[in-house]
Amino acid sequence: MEMILIEDMISKYIKSYNSRDIEGMLDCVTEDVVFENISNSGQTMMFEGRDKMGEVAELSGNAFSYRRQKLVSLVIGPGKAAAEIEFEGKAAVDLPNGVKAGETIKVRGASFFEFRGQLMSRIADYS
Repeated sequence: MEMILIEDMISKYIKSYNSRDIEGMLDCVTEDVVFENISNSGQTMMFEGRDKMGEVAELSGNAFSYRRQKLVSLVIGPGKAAAEIEFEGKAAVDLPNGVKAGETIKVRGASFFEFRGQLMSRIADYS
């Protein structure tokens, strides 16, 4: 897969995430996508499947009154990419990690993407 296609797909995914366009996010992934979120606070989440990703994306989106991911840097290899991401969000509800409703979160992390064809087959977020 060409590097420009990978970059375009990651940009589309982040743009969809920021605009809360769940269908747009799901258009970027395979039916059997694996998603992992690993936090240095000790919380880990992992699930498989496009439908499950849609459910989780809706729930997590509702946990924030505002959220934004910014792509800081991107390294692309054959069928894979690693991105440095800045996340900023304002909690709409009290979160399990101790953040209270109304508090702003700013986190820098990394996301790793694996592709099958032109779609993402695995997304792993580390923060």
